[in-house]
Amino acid sequence: MGGFNPPVPQQDSNWEIRVAVLLSLLLQVVLIFLGPTRKRCSGPLPRFAVWSCYLLADWVADLTLGLLLNNMGSIGGGGGSSSVGLIKRGGSGTAGNDASTGSSSSSPIIFAFWTPFLLLHLGGPDTITAYSVEDNELWFRHLVGLLFELVSAAVVFFCSLRGNPVIHATVLVFVAGIIKYGERTYSLYRGSLERFRTDILGPADPGPNYARLMTESESKEKAGLNVEIAIPDDGEASKAQKEMEDHEVARLVSEDKNLELRAYEFSSMFRRLFVDLDLGYMVRRLSRAFLLEREDMTPHEAFEVIEMELNFIYDMVYTKAPVAHTRVGWVLRSICSGCLVAALVIFFRHHKSGFKGVDVGITYALLLGGLALDVAALAMIVFSDRAAVFLQQSRRFRWLAAAKRRRRRRRRWSGTTSQLNLIGYCLGTPDDHYSTGGRCWWHRVAKMLRVDGVEAGILENFIFIRQVPLGDLTAPLHPDRRGHPLSFVFYGVQDVARAVGQVAYDNKKKEIMEVCNLRGQGAIKRFENAIKWDGEDNLQIIKDSVDESREFDESLLLWHIATDLCRHEDREGPPAEETPRFRAIGKTLSEYMLYLLIKQPEMLSATAGIGLLRYRDTCAEARRFFASMDQWVGGYHADARELLLRVNTSQRPAAVKGDRSKSVLFDAVILAKALRALDEDLMWAVVEGVWFEMLTFAAAKCRGTTHVRQLNRGGELLTLVWFLMENMGLSEMYQVGQEKERVAKLIVRY
Repeated sequence: MGGFNPPVPQQDSNWEIRVAVLLSLLLQVVLIFLGPTRKRCSGPLPRFAVWSCYLLADWVADLTLGLLLNNMGSIGGGGGSSSVGLIKRGGSGTAGNDASTGSSSSSPIIFAFWTPFLLLHLGGPDTITAYSVEDNELWFRHLVGLLFELVSAAVVFFCSLRGNPVIHATVLVFVAGIIKYGERTYSLYRGSLERFRTDILGPADPGPNYARLMTESESKEKAGLNVEIAIPDDGEASKAQKEMEDHEVARLVSEDKNLELRAYEFSSMFRRLFVDLDLGYMVRRLSRAFLLEREDMTPHEAFEVIEMELNFIYDMVYTKAPVAHTRVGWVLRSICSGCLVAALVIFFRHHKSGFKGVDVGITYALLLGGLALDVAALAMIVFSDRAAVFLQQSRRFRWLAAAKRRRRRRRRWSGTTSQLNLIGYCLGTPDDHYSTGGRCWWHRVAKMLRVDGVEAGILENFIFIRQVPLGDLTAPLHPDRRGHPLSFVFYGVQDVARAVGQVAYDNKKKEIMEVCNLRGQGAIKRFENAIKWDGEDNLQIIKDSVDESREFDESLLLWHIATDLCRHEDREGPPAEETPRFRAIGKTLSEYMLYLLIKQPEMLSATAGIGLLRYRDTCAEARRFFASMDQWVGGYHADARELLLRVNTSQRPAAVKGDRSKSVLFDAVILAKALRALDEDLMWAVVEGVWFEMLTFAAAKCRGTTHVRQLNRGGELLTLVWFLMENMGLSEMYQVGQEKERVAKLIVRY
């Protein structure tokens, strides 16, 4: 078999190639295990590690291929001999001792065998194809890249045809590499927004044949018949349809299915939301039946199903699941593994006396590493949620599904919330435990390191943003079942959903929209009579803080600062029984919502106004106040709260300062004083209720495509709340007006 003569080689880079090939393999090993962690970790360091390895993996593989192209003129001594070993360019030596000692101007022919492994590595592991949603939109770039990489690898391959002793093994690895790279490109294509929407929409539905119906009606009228086009109100048909729907709902509630199968069925229905498409009436009935009509439903089971649903969406967007869980995918995977096994056998049986020991070791590492990656990917598929769905649906292997149920529950999201406290940020201390008596020490660190702008913002993320675990949902709950933040959210959404379910059908859509648009008004209205006992003025101040005339970000800032000030402990006697629980949930939601406003503004973009500007002005006023009171504050949060509450606020800040500054610091102090005038138990009940409605308001307004972007960052509490609301029917995306299909019929009266 012949080839063509390569160009004149460049400088020797044998060891660079060896190191680069091993590094490429190492990055693949790291990525296959590190990739899935990003859906369970929300901290910056794990995300940075995944991002770095993701970028480096492609870059190193491309770099190694470039080195091989640059050095292909010296592979096997320039292709001028069929010898296995190294031959000096322009020399007449043989493979004997030169093969073991090497040459400064030639490269081992075995390098040609390594080339297709780079295609294998560029295909990436099953656990990560795209780092972000935007990567999926670049699928065509990956397709073009596949063609260029294939041409580059083919050039090296053809340059070594005359001297490559393991040509058959090289061809086999080429086949595996092309399949792997093709799988990745196809997975990116399937995960792109356009293709995702197309898959969800399915074939177009033109509806009843209008032209045919009208033509038939016209012809019968000309024939002298009495024709009428009407939508018959068939009571029997409506009754039968309702009975069928009730039967389907009852089957869903009572059928013995594992949680993975239920989650998979729901994710197939609810994935429309992630491309901002509405849902049908029957979807709402089925999901509400599962979450609301089952008496044994617990927050733990509900959120586990929600997490699984989101996990299925994550797999479709960020991994090779669109290929791996299909029959074609299994065939391709078998071909790839078979090719690698065959290549390993061929190389093992080949006489290797002409190769250096280090090159033989690297070759075995590439072959065994490729097989190990395939085995690891297979194991991950076997223990995945999708495999549990397959087992449940299979008659032959259903008994294995019961065995999988007994496995320990795996986390499918971070289970944490990010917390940001405005007073702590302005004091320069995350909390009292870190205070050393000085203010804004991080500013001094930033000045020493000469960082500002974006760099200072990164430093702030490490110091002032805390990751707080939400705790174990299976732990014993509070007697009223709402002690855990997620339990509190679940039962709160459940109560609202059941109340909406009791509303008359004609008003249901309106009621859902009103509930989704509450951002504190409903909670205050529930406690209005109790608040009145402490004064009409306080009631008006509290109601004004969440009035629709205020922008959402302004209300959020007001209540965040007021909630923090309400934590100042200066009341006599022991706290009420409910106070610790209310305080903990109120604090968690308050600091989480501020984090979203400042660090994840895209999630509140549909509701926020000039949030960042208002936050900056508020922080500036707080820092000025704390600087003027430095000798009393001393960097401690408790002292700062006490001094803020002592400020004379008999006049509205706008009446004194005007409206040039957007700061809401002392407006929040006025709100805090009004809240603190209430009974402590009532105060925290109001705070907790307002934050619940603000959370659900923000969740309902956030677009589905934005929620998808958070799945690769450990997930957000807001995404779980949004998906829970959607599953319970609290959404503006439902077609609640279509209870049954109504088709016009041609009625001929004789």
